[in-house]
Amino acid sequence: MGHLHILNGPDTGLCFELKEGANYLGRSPQNDVQLQDETVSRRHLRILKKSRRYFLTDLGSRNGTLVAGKSLVPGVEVQVREQDLIAVGMTIIGIGDEACAQIRPFLDSVGLAKASGNSSGIYSAHKEKTNQRKLELVYKVTELLQRSLSKRETLAVLLDILFELLAEVDRAAFVLVKRETGEIVHALSKQKGSGRGDGSGFSEKIVARVLEQKKPLIISDAREEDQQSELTDTLAMEHITSVMCIPMVSFSEVVGVIYADSQTNPYPFAQEDIILFEDIANRTAAFVLFENLTEG
Repeated sequence: MGHLHILNGPDTGLCFELKEGANYLGRSPQNDVQLQDETVSRRHLRILKKSRRYFLTDLGSRNGTLVAGKSLVPGVEVQVREQDLIAVGMTIIGIGDEACAQIRPFLDSVGLAKASGNSSGIYSAHKEKTNQRKLELVYKVTELLQRSLSKRETLAVLLDILFELLAEVDRAAFVLVKRETGEIVHALSKQKGSGRGDGSGFSEKIVARVLEQKKPLIISDAREEDQQSELTDTLAMEHITSVMCIPMVSFSEVVGVIYADSQTNPYPFAQEDIILFEDIANRTAAFVLFENLTEG
């Protein structure tokens, strides 16, 4: 028999044997795989095992099912591979002992191994599909960085993806720096209600601090920031209520930052957001560094 592993959420660590034929997953005790996660429907998913092949059907669940970064159409059966990550509601599951052992370190690296998701700032926009949106982001970024697009085109698409995920922020930007001097050489930004553009859609002082310290900066609510903080005046003068700035690092070299802020309502950036965006930042940094070398 194959095994289904619960990789995060309230049932983390549980393992279920999948019998030949149909297996049902959901909150109801009548299911073959019963989960405690309230974001999972009472009868959420059918897993059909045919020898060593597996087929999934979402049974019209409230919060949907994500497989390898793609949302399932309810009632439509799709084949799944053992290495594919599956998200039902906020819970992430996998099939196969060996494959799941390899998946766990990956979930750690993107902040999804232990995170419930509901403390994330992303939750304010995506609610009970937050972990699905996070996984979707990772798959989209991986696919994007493998395409034959220019550096600018890649960063432009990535900026749109990040803006869609964060949803309630007012500005987001990629800021790139010169290797030898750390001087800003290019910035691509986007503001709510307007398109992408070159320019200063970010706080230069905050970016400078993150580049100097090479550490992420996260402020969820500037009103609660220590009044003795060196950033207090900057936040007030630039009308920033929340900010996240993550250095982009590859081979110990900082090539820029990912920046996002809110200038209206505070945005609850959380520690688990930092872990996710550090992974995205470092993947992007490796891409930028390679492009810089080929261009030079």
